[in-house]
Amino acid sequence: MKIISNRFSLILYCAIFNLLFEYSARGLPQFISRPLFMFALFGIYFTYFSMLEDLIVRFRLKNYQIFLCAFLYGLFPIAFLTGNLFNTNVYSGIMLAGVNMGTLIIIGILAWGVVQGIITLYFANRLQTRDWNHPRMGKVGWTSAVLYQLLVMIYAHRNPVTPRGTPLGYLVFGLLVIVAVTLFIRSLKIPKPSIQPFQPSKFMDFLAFGSVAIFFILGTFFISGAQIVTSQPLNLLAVTLENIWVIFCGLTFFIYRLQKKSDVVV
Repeated sequence: MKIISNRFSLILYCAIFNLLFEYSARGLPQFISRPLFMFALFGIYFTYFSMLEDLIVRFRLKNYQIFLCAFLYGLFPIAFLTGNLFNTNVYSGIMLAGVNMGTLIIIGILAWGVVQGIITLYFANRLQTRDWNHPRMGKVGWTSAVLYQLLVMIYAHRNPVTPRGTPLGYLVFGLLVIVAVTLFIRSLKIPKPSIQPFQPSKFMDFLAFGSVAIFFILGTFFISGAQIVTSQPLNLLAVTLENIWVIFCGLTFFIYRLQKKSDVVV
């Protein structure tokens, strides 16, 4: 279903999907009581997917390139927005070289790379198939999006409750960014693939629309009980169930992609 324009529709659906992801952990009361925070979250996702959508159309990105972009971007929120990349109090506090390995794997790789990356884009295309000839984002758009991201992350990182990293942790973060950027730039040297038509998949439908249902249920009905407090208060049971779903989605997608031996068109 197209809203205003093809590009706007895709980006909006991506942002809404990810707001549901946030909703599942925070619950309905937070969304009602903190409208400005939720508006800022929407801005984060809308500007991020505006940039990602532009890259997809410009370079006809394949699955592994989208995964790299999503993982690369996701490193910044988990380091500076939530600080959970350096938090010793989440995911059993399993730290390696100053980095929380649970956060890196579950959130950085499986959540950002797969659920908030590939599955999100599939969901958006399922609702509104991409027009590969839609207008590109110009310099003003890119500058505005990057500035918004920087301002929000700087503001959040200045929050005294946001976990800080050790010098070694920030070094590892920097190395991860360099590796991801290098791999992505090298991948762009490969000739652009031809445009493939979007093809619905029952398996991807299950992951995408199953995610929507689970995120809505968790955020609406799992709103009481113990909380886990990082830089933001989250519902412990909802976060636990959300992480189980993220792990399931991530692992089954990788298996599906290996068996398919071709890209999931997103």
